Amino acid sequence: MPVTKKVSPAQVLDALAARPGATAAGLAEALGAGQSTTAKYLATLEAEGAVRREPGGREAGRKLADRWSVVATGDRPAAAAAGAAPVDLAVPAETSEPLAEPPAVDAVDASPTDRLGRGALGTLVREYLAARPEEDLGPTQIGKALGRSQGAVSNALGRLEASGEAQLVNTSPRRYQIATGR
Repeated sequence: MPVTKKVSPAQVLDALAARPGATAAGLAEALGAGQSTTAKYLATLEAEGAVRREPGGREAGRKLADRWSVVATGDRPAAAAAGAAPVDLAVPAETSEPLAEPPAVDAVDASPTDRLGRGALGTLVREYLAARPEEDLGPTQIGKALGRSQGAVSNALGRLEASGEAQLVNTSPRRYQIATGR
């Protein structure tokens, strides 16, 4: 098993500057570092605005690797400015100002990786149905609109139907509407 060396975000940034359009795997190999560490540093540098990701897309059904390049600005991120020591990405960096409250997430724009609290999906589904009282909506359509899985939305619809908040208007394909008697 090859031994990987420790690298810093500054080293990843410098290696990327010398290899524009490189993949995370290519940079890791060039640096002699682990691919996951290199990918984490690239994500951190992207969040700081120092690098840009070009999605790889697909070719013949196969996912292609993302390509990375340095953003052409006069400012370098703080971690890369003075060749900072390697950062432990497992521990989040402390910010000087704590957030007063978590940022609001628009239900329709929420990504599938955003965790919802208990019962929150049911609320989102109920609100989606209520906003479209004349439409017959299925779990797939609602799931796509909310950025949630069809199965989770289907379960939420079943609970809403059982509680009388939604009604099943067609069984094949399953379609729901907000309950009008509530």
